[in-house]
Amino acid sequence: MEKKGPYTVRELKNLSPGTQFWGKYLILGKNLRKTRDGREIIDLRIGDSTGEIYSIVWDSCTVNGQLEPGVVIGLLGDIGTYNQRQQVTAKRIKILEEEAGPYLRKPEVSLEELIGEFEQTLQSITDPYLKELLQRVFNPEIRKRFFQAPAAKKIHHNYYGGLLEHSLSVAGLCNKVAESYLDINRDLLLTGALLHDIGKLSEFEMDVAPNYTAEGRLLGHIVLGSELVADKIKDMKNEGIEFPAELEWMLKHLLVSHHGSLEFGSPVLPLFTEAYILYAMDNLDARIYVFQNKIEEDDSDDKYFSKYDSFYGQHFFTYRY
Repeated sequence: MEKKGPYTVRELKNLSPGTQFWGKYLILGKNLRKTRDGREIIDLRIGDSTGEIYSIVWDSCTVNGQLEPGVVIGLLGDIGTYNQRQQVTAKRIKILEEEAGPYLRKPEVSLEELIGEFEQTLQSITDPYLKELLQRVFNPEIRKRFFQAPAAKKIHHNYYGGLLEHSLSVAGLCNKVAESYLDINRDLLLTGALLHDIGKLSEFEMDVAPNYTAEGRLLGHIVLGSELVADKIKDMKNEGIEFPAELEWMLKHLLVSHHGSLEFGSPVLPLFTEAYILYAMDNLDARIYVFQNKIEEDDSDDKYFSKYDSFYGQHFFTYRY
């Protein structure tokens, strides 16, 4: 029996083109433009806790209220495709007096569980210099921001709590690798995992969706993160607390080399084992997220392959045995 509604975004992506539906969604982004013949069009990026999708609002659509990012709407529309991308054509829209929180995407695991895992990882660091540094970096103000921040604007973990989720996943992968090889400095590696994206606290600002700050666009999270760590180490030294120079070099190197190549934004290549492991595990976690997300959000009619993804330059095999 066909569902009457409301439809979640995840459910929308399984509907056939031309299907009419209704649902409640959060406006994540808005762009106003005109067609060649002068008709006004509003492009909306809408979403809920299950995902996001684009909607086109023609001048013939009945709109009750002002369409702005952060507003929850009730929407009646049709599913269609444009330029090989699934989209919604809105027929009627009404602004709803509802809070945005329930419509925001969040990690699959509860934030409380992630925070507990973060505290355990932090407590497992025994090196006295790194332990002191981590306590200073993750002061109460930074912790609050770190627990809520996204890990990216679009590609992976781009939602509330995404940075915490991603950092813990990378730390967990690094810990498993450290257990499998001799002479790995686990404390250094895990400290790098927890701090590798700390600059994203300044690179992004979070409203209903992640957006770059001016500072973030000018400097990027690699520079911002390295500067933050350098400042905290400088504070320690000014207070007469020792921090070995070689350890400072190596920790900073973990941060600045974690993208793995000049092409992807790192000013230097990973030059020692722990740096390479961090780069590899960071890349692995982001890639696994992409593959799983492509399978989950696939709207292709093909049984085995997704539609061609122009960003990654490939199809994804979506069948699960």
